[in-house]
Amino acid sequence: MASDLLKNTTFKPFEHLLKQVRQAQDLAFEDNATSGHLRKIALSTTDKEGLLSVIAGLLTAHGADIHSADITTLRFSPEPTDPASCPKAIILDVFILSLPENQVMGKLREDLENLNREMAQNGIEAIRDSLIDKVASAIASRAPSNEQLLPVDIAIDNDLSDADTIINIISRDIPGFLFAFANALALLEINIEQATIRTENGEVRDTFWIRDLHNRKIVDVEKLQELRFACALIKQFAYLLPHCPHPGQAIRQFRDLASRLLEDPGRAADFTSIQSAQTMQTLASLMGVSRFLWEDFLRMQHENLFPLIRTRTELEKTLDRQQWTAMLREQLQPGHSHQERVRILNDFKDREMFRIDLRHITHIIGDVTFARELTALTDVVVTQTAALCHADIRSRFGRPMVDGKPCDWGIFAAGKYGGSEMGFASDLELLFVYRGQGFTNGERRVDNSRYFEEFVRAFLKALKSRKEGIFEIDLRLRPFGSKGTLACSLAAFRDYYTPDGPAEQFERLAMVKLRPITGEYPLPDEVMQARNAFVYSGRSIDYANIRHLRERQIAELVGSGKVNLKLSAGGLVDIEYYLQARLIECGAEHPEVRVPNAMQGLKRLEARGILASDHARDIRRAYSCFRRTIDALRAVRGNARDLTVPEIGSPDYLYLSRRLGFESPEQLEAEIEWSRQLSRSLWADVS
Repeated sequence: MASDLLKNTTFKPFEHLLKQVRQAQDLAFEDNATSGHLRKIALSTTDKEGLLSVIAGLLTAHGADIHSADITTLRFSPEPTDPASCPKAIILDVFILSLPENQVMGKLREDLENLNREMAQNGIEAIRDSLIDKVASAIASRAPSNEQLLPVDIAIDNDLSDADTIINIISRDIPGFLFAFANALALLEINIEQATIRTENGEVRDTFWIRDLHNRKIVDVEKLQELRFACALIKQFAYLLPHCPHPGQAIRQFRDLASRLLEDPGRAADFTSIQSAQTMQTLASLMGVSRFLWEDFLRMQHENLFPLIRTRTELEKTLDRQQWTAMLREQLQPGHSHQERVRILNDFKDREMFRIDLRHITHIIGDVTFARELTALTDVVVTQTAALCHADIRSRFGRPMVDGKPCDWGIFAAGKYGGSEMGFASDLELLFVYRGQGFTNGERRVDNSRYFEEFVRAFLKALKSRKEGIFEIDLRLRPFGSKGTLACSLAAFRDYYTPDGPAEQFERLAMVKLRPITGEYPLPDEVMQARNAFVYSGRSIDYANIRHLRERQIAELVGSGKVNLKLSAGGLVDIEYYLQARLIECGAEHPEVRVPNAMQGLKRLEARGILASDHARDIRRAYSCFRRTIDALRAVRGNARDLTVPEIGSPDYLYLSRRLGFESPEQLEAEIEWSRQLSRSLWADVS
């Protein structure tokens, strides 16, 4: 076969390159000018896993526009007397292409030699990340197309060649296709033996001769179906890459998508049938913004999520508490077991949270509406979870009673959830309170403390976290924290949260955000009255204690040399503590400022003249900077706790600035520094 291929007029002039390749790290390269601005390059080296994707990736990274390509693999039989004298397989690739600048050719050759040498020593995985970053940087600089997606014509032939399966693809020219296609075939464990690429008037005609890992043509029916889907899938993917805020992340996540879609022909058919540019832009936002949302998309039920991606009207639809409540109650029809209802509830929660998150990253809704929708949905989910768990516990113990009357109870939110300020990867700070001591009225009687302890445990078990740190339940605000009972009586709440009780200064600040979610009245009202008596008692704020707390947080929770947007000096916490302290001081005499939401509280402090308008404006700007940047970090990382700013100058910092709409990383850096200075200054004059 090798001798036949070398008779080809395309390869014959470069036969001498083959003699320069004796070892895996060798790379022979030749560059010649052709007509006009075009150049012909030829390169040869030993065949390696993933080699074509590396060559194609570097061409994309250096801005090469391929007009034609002839790619081949030459296989040799070793000499009987010296088996190591000649490599078993050598590639010889010839490209006619244009480059943006003449001096790029030298850098392209240098990168090819370096990456080939690294691959020879350590394999494709050693260079995959650096290659993806190079390709992503080039793709990010391209303007995305708003054209409608064009159909891809794919023909697979097993008759023309005795040795190879032949694929013919005709489509519009899409930058990065060869790189993405070579990667996809590697996932399918398919080798490209030979290829021709011809581009004319924006149309590309690609022909690939392929074999499996055993050097045989592809004849298995299922494998051929996977191959057909892969071809269409790659064209879709290459189209959407320039739309991604973080193309490198999208390239990495595409490997997961391709692997899963090719295991499920139904999913693959749905995806490759997309023709709407708007739908592809939605998918691009999902792939290129948030790792944890992409993982959700792959993890959750395809039939539930794909309509959200495909139909824009599904995303644009605004729902409220009443609608979510009706939808969930309809799904939780009688007849299901408790376990089945819990599964239905969590599937509903995950799907609707995914929908709200997607509405935000595609800019259908802004930050305030995003927080409001997440909070409203969570209220519905918490309420329905409580109803399910009470029904389950009462079936065993009966109803808790106090002095012959039903024992009323309440669930309260604090933190970001209490303030209706939820964002990506928020946790849930909850407090469970019941009326008092007594016994249940079932056949198996237990005291009320046991009942509500069982109830909270059932609640914690029923409400599943999407991921560690995301939608996790935090009960540390209960009396005595982790040392206290999971649910407390009203009397215990009053004894702990009283001006002369054991509650700490930080707990007084935290109680500003307490908000009732669900329960049986009048207990929730009585809890809030007790809260008001404790928080808004008129007792002076211990500012020295707050400063000491902040010093400990910075020393114990912030890494050396790192900037944590929440906890570092001049972080979000300094603004939150400042506003909570001012609301406590003002709220003693002015009940209208007793609101859990930070920005609503700021607005009311401004209205009462406690804060000057220009000062309130600056606080609002800094607060927005911290919240938006924290949300962007959580969306990308899927980690509620890692709020460390990426190193300035790093690719992650660049993509963070793009995600937030800044024209340059320097603008984001300046905005964060201004906000931190403002946050630090708040505490300069308080006593």
